[in-house]
Amino acid sequence: MSNIPSRRKALGQLAAMTAAPMLAASPFRHVYAQTAKQIRVGYLHIPSCDSQMWLMKEYGYWAKEGLEPVFTRFNTGIEGFSALVGGSVDVFSTGGVTHNFPARGQGVVVLPNTVEWGGQVFGRTDAGVNSLADLKGKKISTTLGTTGQIFLHTALKSVGLDSTKDIEIVSQTMPNAVTSFMTGSLPALSTWVPFNLRAREAKSAKLLAEARQFASKGAGYVITAYSTNKKILETNPDLIRRLIAAWGPANEMLRTKKEESAQLLLSKYYKGEMEPADMTANFGAMDLHGNSEWAGKMADGSLVGMLDSVTKMFVEFGAMKDPLPAAKYSDFSFYSAAFKK
Repeated sequence: MSNIPSRRKALGQLAAMTAAPMLAASPFRHVYAQTAKQIRVGYLHIPSCDSQMWLMKEYGYWAKEGLEPVFTRFNTGIEGFSALVGGSVDVFSTGGVTHNFPARGQGVVVLPNTVEWGGQVFGRTDAGVNSLADLKGKKISTTLGTTGQIFLHTALKSVGLDSTKDIEIVSQTMPNAVTSFMTGSLPALSTWVPFNLRAREAKSAKLLAEARQFASKGAGYVITAYSTNKKILETNPDLIRRLIAAWGPANEMLRTKKEESAQLLLSKYYKGEMEPADMTANFGAMDLHGNSEWAGKMADGSLVGMLDSVTKMFVEFGAMKDPLPAAKYSDFSFYSAAFKK
């Protein structure tokens, strides 16, 4: 169970400057002080998925909204959503699979985190892979149903290749997929941050494509978000209200104090896992929106449109048929009640 850690003196000024105004932004300030509830939080350990979560812990926003989080880390969105649907976590924060399981009626998206541009495709030049076009007829390691497959489909389309016909996908958990690429068992890999940190160290590894290349075409991104299950929405909606209230000030802090937030995350929650340049690259791979900006995207339908756009890709490469529209697999009413556009 999470306990709020002691703040280091080096971070004291940041807390003093930022925490007070952010607390004032909470629409549910101090309402839940005497009614603490446990919340089981699943997450991917990627800055685009867990940055706000750790800031909520660091500055006591969970506790201020009467929540006692228990954190469970997952390697892929499929693992986490399976836990969410099975009831072993109450909420789950992930990327690409946000557009997958809920569209099948398994989970409901309730809270966006970031727009992530984390997909990357690597090839091994010693296996004759120097460009995306060289992937034709090759085996590529990734994890089906995740950002890896989504981005691979986008990248291959850009050079006239069809991910369902022109290549062979070898689906593995992402840690195993990276290992297959590292050892040379497979000549190419479609992955996402932070697994790219290992992949780029492979012998003769060459980065063939990265998500930002496709931004001008309205492709390459995924929405990272918290989802919950229908049982929580029906029996314990207050848990989602509190989550959103705790998330709000942390999101504003992350957006307005990027450098300080990145330093904190790197020194405490990614210590030994990333170098400063890697954290900078991760921040560069995500778009941060303010609370009111997200509210605006919900009100004008653009967030639903972004969710739908990625879900349609799952249909294109045959991962699903007749998915639910995002308007039905998301519920942003709790967010809209808390934050205005």
